[in-house]
Amino acid sequence: MKAVIFFIGVFFSCLHLSAQSEKQTYASFDWIKINPTESFDRFAWEILPQGITQVMVESLLASPYLTTDDPATLFQVQGQLLAVIPCRFEVLRWTGDSWENLYKGSGSGFNCHAHFFVRDGKLYSMGRYGFWRGHSELLEFDFDTGFWEFVPVSSPPMNYGGVGIFVDGDRVISILGQYIHQPTNVFFSDKNGYVFDFKSKAWSPIQLDFPGQNTPTLWITPSFDLKDYGVQLYQLEAHLGLLLLHKKENTLYFVKENNFGKFKSFAVAVALENNAVFFDKYGAPTFLLSPTAPLEKFTKVGDIRFNQQTSSSFGIEDWSFSILAGLGLLAAVGGIFWWRKNHLSKRAGLAEPLAPVEEQGTVDGVEDIERLVTKLLTQPSMLVDVHQLDELFGSTALDSLDYRRVRRSRYIKLVNQFFQAQHGRDLIFRTKSEADKRIILYRISP
Repeated sequence: MKAVIFFIGVFFSCLHLSAQSEKQTYASFDWIKINPTESFDRFAWEILPQGITQVMVESLLASPYLTTDDPATLFQVQGQLLAVIPCRFEVLRWTGDSWENLYKGSGSGFNCHAHFFVRDGKLYSMGRYGFWRGHSELLEFDFDTGFWEFVPVSSPPMNYGGVGIFVDGDRVISILGQYIHQPTNVFFSDKNGYVFDFKSKAWSPIQLDFPGQNTPTLWITPSFDLKDYGVQLYQLEAHLGLLLLHKKENTLYFVKENNFGKFKSFAVAVALENNAVFFDKYGAPTFLLSPTAPLEKFTKVGDIRFNQQTSSSFGIEDWSFSILAGLGLLAAVGGIFWWRKNHLSKRAGLAEPLAPVEEQGTVDGVEDIERLVTKLLTQPSMLVDVHQLDELFGSTALDSLDYRRVRRSRYIKLVNQFFQAQHGRDLIFRTKSEADKRIILYRISP
């Protein structure tokens, strides 16, 4: 116990020295997590880093925006002390006596169990659940507009949210997640994961080469992101402990941990580089890793393999996916040849063919386009969302969201080409909701 108290003193003395040398209001830290489910009646407030006060924490806990049991997280961004809350888009800034909301919108519910992080002075939110599906959407907060903006990416994992999400320079590693899509009753775990590269803005699958689990990772088990390590509460065989991802070595370690419950039900946690200390409701500290030798008690259990294909978003194996892709390519070539041979004169007004059958649906020829245009013109509501447009196009029966998106894009293009030929303008326009800029709407303008 004396050793723990000693390291706590060293840990926070470093924080205070950093604060004094840079003449900042607050001590340096990477993140602070505050658990809204714990009681703070007897908490020792003096143990918190310099500048983090009882008034600050209690006013945050009393905030009307705190509507989830997940911990709120404090960051220092661009010289400001900010608080973010999972399942909410509010970004709260401490003014000295109260929290000011920087978010200008009114949306919520999309980023439940989100992993918030700061990179290059920018605030990000990744995943993990919202609107009845898991996801790995990457959002960046725009301090000028006061809105969260989607970061455009390629090859995103569909309906997947990682349980352990860890940032390492230009990459974000997301592992041991789950695929969730409640409308189609999709809910299963993945023992592997994905990596996102900030430079290429692309996702790639990765494989975890270590003993499999007897039971799936619970949704959602706490994980903690440190400078060189990602640590996740984990059950390996019959042992509760810590699974550690070594970011620089791309290796996995495990240790049986008797303090498992303290890391799961803490009151306040403070992290700086590779140190993290967890305080209970009284302020008693417990270190996540040994301050002197972080891997001292850990045993290596596996590695992370990059640039290798794993199962697709819906469990299709590599060879199956390759075969299907090849067949799809052959079907596309054959379809284009057939179209050029039989329909070039009939459809001269439309510049390109429909997608292959699995993407295209039943629309084929000018008559079908005419019927679809008539259906759109008789639609009572001239402003529809993605799901309503898919219903008008008859594509809601497709299980694959990729096929729905491809079909929707094709139909919009064909309808607008037809309408342009007849009336000199488009019929369908893509816009954003006035209430929530994240929501895409489609305006039918006859």
